[in-house]
Amino acid sequence: MITVCVNKHNGKYCGFKAFGHAGYDDIGKDIVCSAVSILIINTSNSIEKFTEDLFTSEIHEDGTTEVILCENISHDTVLLMDSLLLGLNQIKEVYGKKYLKIEYKEV
Repeated sequence: MITVCVNKHNGKYCGFKAFGHAGYDDIGKDIVCSAVSILIINTSNSIEKFTEDLFTSEIHEDGTTEVILCENISHDTVLLMDSLLLGLNQIKEVYGKKYLKIEYKEV
């Protein structure tokens, strides 16, 4: 199962961490893993390209991806994060919650 943990501080996005494997199909054929990966990478790339907000992004050897947003993010970054969560929730609805879990954590 892929877990995406969305971190918030005082109700505002401050980052997310994604880890695990969906297990929908064999590695290299798993369309759920691919879809989640594309959404996460595109969100990170879009924040970098289309906003001036500062953040760090790290991809670990095991595939865990972590994005930490700096304080006072722009409306554009909020919109990109909302879009990420819309896409993730749609994947979860279509393929089932046994492949993808979305958690929210107040930090």
